[in-house]
Parts: sequence; structure tokens; C-alpha cells
Amino acid sequence: MHSFYYQNRILMYVAMTILIIIFALIFASNAASSIETSLDVINSENNEEVRIVYISIPQGSSATDITAILDNKGIISSSLAYEIYLRNENMADKLRAGDYEIANNLDFDELTSILLKGPPLKTYNITIPEGLWITETLESISSQTGFDVESLTNSLLSGVVESKYVYLGDYKELQNWEGLIYPNTYEINVDANGEDILQLLVSELESVIDKIFAEEELPNWIENYNQLFTIASLVEAESKLEEDRPLVASVIKNRLYDDMLLQIDATILYALQKRKSQVLLVDLQVDSSYNTYKYTGLPPTPISGFGERSIIATLNAPESDFIYYLLTDKNGKMSFTNDYSDFINMKNKAKEEGVIP
Repeated sequence: MHSFYYQNRILMYVAMTILIIIFALIFASNAASSIETSLDVINSENNEEVRIVYISIPQGSSATDITAILDNKGIISSSLAYEIYLRNENMADKLRAGDYEIANNLDFDELTSILLKGPPLKTYNITIPEGLWITETLESISSQTGFDVESLTNSLLSGVVESKYVYLGDYKELQNWEGLIYPNTYEINVDANGEDILQLLVSELESVIDKIFAEEELPNWIENYNQLFTIASLVEAESKLEEDRPLVASVIKNRLYDDMLLQIDATILYALQKRKSQVLLVDLQVDSSYNTYKYTGLPPTPISGFGERSIIATLNAPESDFIYYLLTDKNGKMSFTNDYSDFINMKNKAKEEGVIP
């Protein structure tokens, strides 16, 4: 009897053990399936397509406005969570407006770093001052754009850059481009190359001339645009004050009429390609077609860049009998006369007062 009882108990324990093992295997299988499913979800999230999203944040946008924009564009999953993050980090009022290209998979730190820096520049400004020689102009462009002077020079001389005002149509000589790169402030696209920049600056002169000559015309004492530009460059180089520009132009006009030497120091410095405060007697001997102490008439090309004010002053040179001018005041004021003795007296006085060397 007892033997039969114990045998039944053993069979029952074996059966229960087998059932426990079966249930354990089933549970393990289901758990593995659940884990696999969870991993699939995670992988699905990680494999979400990364997109670059274009957004525009208007000036004056609040943190709430910005988070709503980001949420609408799918850059963040919760505008509330991001706004809370910004306020906790004390950056709610530090994000910058502008146009952005932002990936849709950034965490809050990465996203905020971008919005704190502001949008990348699409353009930058360069300024070309008036009165620079062509060599100095190219150096100025180079320093502001990063393009080396040699490559800029090659662009001008290769014919890639075009101007209808190049002296005698010959673009292969650098001095023939003198004055044709218009002094101004320009907005440059970050993707622009050297040729693009030079063409923009050269074309600006054509635009300025077209605008001026919609209302003006060449006076009878100027034969062509090259002469106009050359005189304007002399006015630019010699005049310190706005009020003196037309009078300087009238002196040049009178000397040309009388077939006198222009005797302009700025042309000597250009011939020497030296910037200095005083022209010496030995400098006047330089053998150059730009030496207006040796050759009558105008130099063959402009001697520098010139602005609209000098063009207008040249076109509107008043009638006068002045054939001399001189800097007579430290503020830049010039005096004008038609009498040589008067000119010498003014010169001596200006030297005594330290106005001129």
C-alpha cells in the first residue's frame, strides 16, 4: 500500500516538474519575443530618416514662438519640453532670429547651441575706399575676401571680367583697369569667387554712369569717358573738401584750355608708385606719360578710383579764371587764384603755418 502511494507521489512531482519547465519555456519565449519587438521599435526610431529642415525665426520671437516653430517643422517632438528646458537653462531670451538649416535629429543641447550662435552668414560686406590705385584696390579686395592679389590680377588681365570702359579696349595691361573698380560698400555672396566679385565692382561703375547720364551729358571740354574718369580721379586725389571739388575741376579745365602743364603732384606719385607726403624736385624728372610736370594734357588713364562726387564735380566744373590751387588750411580747405605771385604768397604762408611741408 505504502509503496503504491509513494510511487504515485513521485509521478505527480515529475509531472509537475515537466509542466513547470514547459511554462518556463513558454514564458521565456514570449519574453524574448517582447524584447525583440522592443528592439525593433527602438531600431525603427533610430533609423528615422534624418532631414535638413529650413526654418525662419522672425525678429522679436519669444521662446514660446520659437518652440512652436520648431515643433511644427518636426525638429523637436515637444514644444513644452523644449520651452521648459530653455527656461531651466536661462536661455529663453537668448536665441537669435534668422533663417536656419537644421537637422531633425538633434538633442536639445545641440539645437540650442545652433540657435545661440545665430544663422550662418550668407553674405559679407567689403568696402573699397576712394582714391586707391589699382594695385592698392586689389590688395584691399584681397584682404577682405581672402582671394590672393595674383589671382585677382590674373582675372582682370585674362578677360574673364568685362568692362566697356577698359582703356582703348586693351584689358591685358593692369593700368588700363585703373579707376574702373568702383569705390563703394558691397554685399558679397559667400559663394562668390574672385571673378564674380571683380565683375560686381566693375559693373557698378557702369551702373553709376548710366544713372548720372540719364540727366547729364559730357561737357564740350571732355571728349570721352576715359577723359572724364581721368579728370575725376585727379579731382579725387587733389580735393580734401566737398566744396573744393568743382573748383579743382575748373582749374584742370582752364589749364587744358590754355595748353598748360597740369603740374599735379598726385600724378608724380602715381608714376613713381610711391605714397609720400612731399614730392621732391628729383621726383619731377621721372620719365612717365603720367608726369604732368613734363607732358601737357591728361595722363593716359585715371590715376585712382573715384566716386560719384568727383564725377559730378567734373561734369559741373564752374566757369572761373583760376589756374592755381593750394591747400591753405589744416582742415583741408584750399585756396584758388589766377595770379602766380598770389599763389607764391599763399604757398609761403601755408609753409609757415605748417599746412604743407
